[in-house]
Amino acid sequence: MKYPYLLCFACLLFLLPSCKTDVPETSDTAAPALERMKTLNLTATTQRKYFYQNIPSASGVERVQDSYYIMGDDSPFLYKLNEQFQLLEQHALFDTAEFSSGRIPKASKPDLESMAHFTYGRDEMLLLLGSGASEARNRGFLVNLSEGNAVRELDMSRFYTFLKHVLKLETEGELNLEGLALDKTYVYLLQRPAGGGANVLIRLDADAFKRFVMEGAEIPAAAVYHFTLPAMGQNKASFSGAYASGDRLFFTASVEDTPNAIEDGEVLGSYIGVIDLNALPYATDSNNPLNVPTVLIQNSDGSPYLGKAESLVVLAGEEQGQYEVVVVSDDDLGHSELLEVQLQVQ
Repeated sequence: MKYPYLLCFACLLFLLPSCKTDVPETSDTAAPALERMKTLNLTATTQRKYFYQNIPSASGVERVQDSYYIMGDDSPFLYKLNEQFQLLEQHALFDTAEFSSGRIPKASKPDLESMAHFTYGRDEMLLLLGSGASEARNRGFLVNLSEGNAVRELDMSRFYTFLKHVLKLETEGELNLEGLALDKTYVYLLQRPAGGGANVLIRLDADAFKRFVMEGAEIPAAAVYHFTLPAMGQNKASFSGAYASGDRLFFTASVEDTPNAIEDGEVLGSYIGVIDLNALPYATDSNNPLNVPTVLIQNSDGSPYLGKAESLVVLAGEEQGQYEVVVVSDDDLGHSELLEVQLQVQ
């Protein structure tokens, strides 16, 4: 055949039609947003704690109307709480046979690490995503709250392969999605690095992403942003959860002494941080990740909270710069904790 290399190139384009990235735009608001971010002062103090013996390994929390939903990374259930954080009910997402011991074995668990609420037409949806750190963790679940919590399983393998190409990840276990948030315009995914790499935010168009998960449409283009977080000794803080509100992306991060995305390690502390989304044009250089303001979560007596914060919901407080934050944490022993945290952002 004449010019066989042209055929090979065309085949490659066909096989990876969605492997594309956005070119982030600059705007007149970016520089002022960056300056504001540099001067932010944060405090995060725990007001109340709730312990859940029978909710294992909380990894995500979302608020829909007057209810809170919690998932665990080694549980087959979605848990529903009322406004007083009392457990009301649980709904099976998939087969519960491997849950006989109270936790799904590490090798086979889907490792659901991120969850977000969105509307699609008249339906209220929850999207739950696995971390993508192994083949077993390439699963996602759509829960239609408007249709009696009907569950549809998603195979996210093609999407995660796309993300690996975008992030230039080549080995198993490097992809480790820990946070998911949506606003009216964009979807935000947080990649937790293994080792000393930068924390990464992946941004996609919200409407296009909804069509992808709901209808199997084309994967939307992705924009990538890089951030640096505090360290404790040789261990750097890493993203663990996300929540979008206004022009800010709030996140949890934890410092864990672990060598990879699979194994657990000693938790040294947890943070809440704030990214001004208008400053994203300054976070596009992987060699110069953007510093973002963070604060250690403290107990009411001023001591550091040593649980592993996994996700959060942010509610506006009564005063400007004051937020009521609901945080869920995992003790790696099969239990969970929920914190009411007062966050000041000044």
